[in-house]
Amino acid sequence: MAKKAKHEATDNGSAQADGSGDVPAAYAVGYGKPPAEHRFTKGRSGNPAGRPRGVKNKVPKGQGLDFGAQPANQMLLEEAYRTITVREGDNIVELPVIKAVFRSLGVSAMKGNRLAQATMAELVRGVEEEDRKLRSSLFETACEYKIGWQQAFEHARKNGLPEPDVVPHPDDVILDMRRAEVRYEGPMTHDEKKKWDRLLEFRDELQAEVSLFAGGYHRAAKAKKPPLEHMRSLAGHWKEYTAMYDRINEPLPDRYKRRLEDRFFPGFLEKLDGLGSD
Repeated sequence: MAKKAKHEATDNGSAQADGSGDVPAAYAVGYGKPPAEHRFTKGRSGNPAGRPRGVKNKVPKGQGLDFGAQPANQMLLEEAYRTITVREGDNIVELPVIKAVFRSLGVSAMKGNRLAQATMAELVRGVEEEDRKLRSSLFETACEYKIGWQQAFEHARKNGLPEPDVVPHPDDVILDMRRAEVRYEGPMTHDEKKKWDRLLEFRDELQAEVSLFAGGYHRAAKAKKPPLEHMRSLAGHWKEYTAMYDRINEPLPDRYKRRLEDRFFPGFLEKLDGLGSD
């Protein structure tokens, strides 16, 4: 029996040696040389699931560089605008760090520090030049926008086409040619335009209410025996709706303002008081 087992083992070893088996040739088992039954078999993966994609180049969140977030810039700005308390003579004031730095630089410059003077002058020149370029660029862009859309509106009117639905409206772009400045008097986005449209619609509804109360008041005043209490009630509502109209209309830019028809005047109530005393 032992001889038979030994013979089978010898046959297996021969098969491994001549390459007729499924495993490589026999070798001494040791470090990096596992037993035959634990070796990788041709055509069969030792890790069927495979390596997770990106496992070698994945950096835990918060460590390393988060591209696009610029964490160093963010931290620098947070520190620059952090509020601190400083003493100025007998007073204690709160300032952002960057403003305190500039103030300290200005104080040193006024005391005759040449480096501080040169640094301060250079900073101011740089800021003024950058501001000038930015204002010039914005003004040029606004001019192109206004002229271009004015031409588009004119073309639509001449050809009977619908006017462009664009915001801001070119008439809301106000150009100051003397100072090369631009300001906008009206909605800047479509969402803002919806709010403006609702506000203007409500103002027009108030105009209708004002005219309604004014008409009722004047009709009552023409009666042979004017109903004074009813007229006082009408005058009170008339006055209230006139004030509501003004609160909405007055702050609007000139292009959006509308003259109130049938306006209430305090003299109407004074007239009622005079009729009541008679």
